[in-house]
Amino acid sequence: MIKFFRKIRQNLLMENKTSKYFKYALGEIFLVVIGILIALQINNWNENRKKHQLKVFYMNSIKNDLTKDTLDINHIIKLQRADNKASDEYLNRMLDTLSTIDTIINIAKNEYDFKFTVKREYANNTFNTLISTGNIELLDKELTQKLMDLNSIQQDQLERFYSHMGYFERIMSDYLQNYPIYDSIPENTVVGKILWDDIDEKQLVGSFTSILGLRKFMFKNSISGHLRVKDQSIEVLNLIDKLLEE
Repeated sequence: MIKFFRKIRQNLLMENKTSKYFKYALGEIFLVVIGILIALQINNWNENRKKHQLKVFYMNSIKNDLTKDTLDINHIIKLQRADNKASDEYLNRMLDTLSTIDTIINIAKNEYDFKFTVKREYANNTFNTLISTGNIELLDKELTQKLMDLNSIQQDQLERFYSHMGYFERIMSDYLQNYPIYDSIPENTVVGKILWDDIDEKQLVGSFTSILGLRKFMFKNSISGHLRVKDQSIEVLNLIDKLLEE
């Protein structure tokens, strides 16, 4: 093609057709410009297509993260509500007029389960990647704002939880210094008798009641925070579904 245009220019110059040569040169420049513009347009189209594909990938990834989080939150809330119900039942038994110190000792030593399940983090790897790479700019402004709001609510929930957990752990540490938890120690052994004979009844009742009350308070706040995160997560999921359909 280049040889073809070169041959035309040479023929025009040899025939001394200067005016036609300049017209031809202008036409050739015009064709080159048009070619460059078309190439740029194709390049821009490819770039926009790649950005759109990356945007869709990130939205689907966020959707997977939030779906997992929502399922985890539902599971944790169910467990924590059941835990609070159990704590209420223990407190009601302890406060019953027929209750004795032996009732409380039996609950603390044999019935109460000190283990529990909590959610310590959220699935926000995709969000963190978007922030660190700057690709958050690929998303729609409304979605970006909702993600920012969600991340803020998540962080607030985790900070509140760890604050409550820290206080609860200190109360538990004081309790365990006087009443260690060893499920495998039979009551009729020397160790079992030393641990639970001649206990300070006032101290036991006070410590154990504090544990029950603080655990209920911690889970009540945890459930409230998880529900806020869940509501905002659902808003983001609904917006993503809407954007993916467009």
